[in-house]
Amino acid sequence: MSQSSARAFLAKIIDEEGFRKHLIGELSNRRMELIREAGFDFSEQELEQVKASFPPGAFGHEAGWFCNVVDEQPSKGGHCCSSGLWH
Repeated sequence: MSQSSARAFLAKIIDEEGFRKHLIGELSNRRMELIREAGFDFSEQELEQVKASFPPGAFGHEAGWFCNVVDEQPSKGGHCCSSGLWH
């Protein structure tokens, strides 16, 4: 484990749209697999509709990370999506 490897990973996410979109797609797919394995059955769209009824920050940092997969490029200085994937 090294900070230089983590830095290179984040740089690749920022600089390479194809890599970023692939990773986001895989994270989203795996998230839904885990949700279904836990016994829940709903679509991404249904999840987004229900999440919209909660106030910002209601899920906390850990749950927010799991619930939010952002399909947009973070700025060079970072991106905050209210407890989402990029910080």
